[in-house]
Amino acid sequence: MKTSNRFPRLRPANAARRTKLLNAFDRSGLSAAEFARQQGLTYSTFCGWRHRRDQAKPPACAKATAGRSPDFVQIEVPRPAASDHLVIELAAGARIRISSAGQIELAVRLLQSLIPTPPC
Repeated sequence: MKTSNRFPRLRPANAARRTKLLNAFDRSGLSAAEFARQQGLTYSTFCGWRHRRDQAKPPACAKATAGRSPDFVQIEVPRPAASDHLVIELAAGARIRISSAGQIELAVRLLQSLIPTPPC
């Protein structure tokens, strides 16, 4: 009786090989199923590798801010005179001019909407 060997026998993957394959997958642009199929990997095993790697990574916000200065720093400014105004300069030459205390809340909401919040 001839047995059908539909799936090739897979060799165990050591940590270095797993890392190499996961990095190749990240660059490939393929779906996880297609990549696993091309590499002769069991899909569920490959997904397990990805899950364990993703769980071990620090959150994006912790990695992005490690060792750098914060993008925004809270400062205290003296109370402006009636004719004074505060100008906040943004990238590409955009500016926000605040001429009354009532505009501060609006400026804060605008700035918060422009800055993507990393998933923490």
